[in-house]
Amino acid sequence: MTCRTSHQTMPLLLLISVLLGSAACTPASDGEEAEASSTLEARHLDAPPDLRVGEWWRVEVDPTLVGATFQTTLVVTEREDGRATLGIPPEDFYHHFLVLHIPPLGDLDVETFAWRVMWDDFEALRFPLEVGRSWESDFHGNDVVAEVTGIEGNRAHVTMTGGGEHIELTYDAELGMITEFREEALQLGFRVLDHGFDYAGPVKSLSRIRLGLMEAGPAQPGDPGAGEAGAATSTVEVQVESGASHGSLSLVLWNAGAEDQPGRYRILATAPDGATFEETFETAPGSPSVIPASFGHDHVDGTWRIDFERAGPGRLLVELFTYDMTEVRLGTPEGR
Repeated sequence: MTCRTSHQTMPLLLLISVLLGSAACTPASDGEEAEASSTLEARHLDAPPDLRVGEWWRVEVDPTLVGATFQTTLVVTEREDGRATLGIPPEDFYHHFLVLHIPPLGDLDVETFAWRVMWDDFEALRFPLEVGRSWESDFHGNDVVAEVTGIEGNRAHVTMTGGGEHIELTYDAELGMITEFREEALQLGFRVLDHGFDYAGPVKSLSRIRLGLMEAGPAQPGDPGAGEAGAATSTVEVQVESGASHGSLSLVLWNAGAEDQPGRYRILATAPDGATFEETFETAPGSPSVIPASFGHDHVDGTWRIDFERAGPGRLLVELFTYDMTEVRLGTPEGR
């Protein structure tokens, strides 16, 4: 099995048009929506939402540095005391979401609205939400202090700072979801466009998301241990032991700070079963700050080999996120 692509700077528009593809979810009728909503207790800011299987949110994901936006649908696929599982319909699922860490996906601790971001769970909320309430959290390895800075009706505004991070988010109790999210360091954001109940159709349900590997490419001149000229190529082998059924692999060119300079880069990742995933990045002035190429794979445990080639000022990175994934069908007898 071989997955190969090559993206030139101008054809990047083609990549973006593919990534922008979206498909509508299948909401219930107006009467069914009203009936579903009436069965829920009124939601307030003093307690976690009573999320239910089949509840859905249409979301726009905006990672500004990537130079593209994505639309997707989050769907509750499982619900237990204190925990919900968020999945995405197959036609709306992009492997980029794992390396971007947005939108919330997989296991969600309803008490704190925590989802997995890199090594740790990111605790986005603490109930009851009231002005002045504060707590400590971790986003992308950075310690942040969160504070509820404002309340408007059934919506709470939260600000997080620390470790070079600044995050602003809004939680809407009636919708039972964070409806606005903007993080400045990596320029990640999402917002809710629509909301409903009783989603009908297949959904990819993810759980136990973990960072399986993270490897950087050859060092730049001036980096510690890079030598006078800096290496142009490097190879690493990494052992992954996750016990997970699936993974999302992202080959990333970090071009931030070098958008005005040309370059040519290549990453080849060989999975434990011999499958290969390759990307060649050719950049010119005006290329995006971050260019990811992401792939899915169902054989993640074992030895991965990663080959890097760098001819330019950009930096290369590979991240693999592992998880258990099943496809469920909602809105049909016994979920089938």
